[in-house]
Amino acid sequence: MDVLKSPLSARNLTPGYKSCVLHAQDSWEEAIAQGRHDFFNKLEHKLQSEGIKTYLVADGSRTAKGLLPDRHLHIMVRDEPLFAPSVLHAMPSYIWGFWYFDEVGVRWNSSLRFAQFCAHDVDAQAAEYFFNGVSGWMLRENVSKISQGARNDAPLTPATAVIFLQDIEGYQQRSWYLTTEEMITTTAQAAGAGMVYVKFHPQQTKASRKRLTELCARHPNLRLSDASLHDLIEASQMVVTQNSAAGFEALMQRKTVITCAKTDFWHATLTPRSTEDLKAAIEFGPEAMADFPFEKYFYWFLDRMCLEPSKDNFEDRLWARIREKLMVI
Repeated sequence: MDVLKSPLSARNLTPGYKSCVLHAQDSWEEAIAQGRHDFFNKLEHKLQSEGIKTYLVADGSRTAKGLLPDRHLHIMVRDEPLFAPSVLHAMPSYIWGFWYFDEVGVRWNSSLRFAQFCAHDVDAQAAEYFFNGVSGWMLRENVSKISQGARNDAPLTPATAVIFLQDIEGYQQRSWYLTTEEMITTTAQAAGAGMVYVKFHPQQTKASRKRLTELCARHPNLRLSDASLHDLIEASQMVVTQNSAAGFEALMQRKTVITCAKTDFWHATLTPRSTEDLKAAIEFGPEAMADFPFEKYFYWFLDRMCLEPSKDNFEDRLWARIREKLMVI
């Protein structure tokens, strides 16, 4: 595909939705240009077969901003949401191999936040087969979206909860209901004598690590750990986070997940909006989620709502969403 580096290089694009512009954030521009993701390779192939030429531009650049109002198909490869008549968003979901292709945004900004999950409408046999296949491989091989360290031979000590941290409060767009400090302190207190694991995000800043390490040291039942997130989840009765992908991965072990921020997988979690709510979720969470259909939800979210480039029907499903969005093709 052509890479657009200046407004002059974009002047010959054909309007009327005969051109597709990929607005790629940060390192995504280079990755797409080098063909490192099947999603975009197959997207370009399908669009070309439909008479639409694909172009690549750096998101937020002068060229990108100039093109955005024009009648092209715009695909945003970035975190920020945007709703417009000709815009779709593409980004990997919480599990590698499954992608968002959404008209509002990705992760907590995706339209899945507004979707209704109805377990009765999901085929139980298909869901169980899918769930066992994906979760079995990921748990057995210690696979995660972020690389995990080597596993220990000895099992971890059982715990009341594990907290997965993020540097979420540094984001320009607020999505959290509880701050990291509120989440840690409240969980430690609500667990009583029960142990609580705490794991930093790999991209946590040094300043954040220092501040939160000092906070954790004030609570004797908190234990910092860099063990595999799968092992930490297995050892814990429940998972507490804001909207980390680790919360979604915990569904593979049918764990009670408590999310203290906006998520698009809230249907499968408890979402406290105050410290009192968090205390109640920790006390009653396992009982409240005991009958939740984890297999059906996992299948519904990933297989039904996301797209899988490795599937034979990927290009057909991709094109169906483009046609539905534009309503002119």
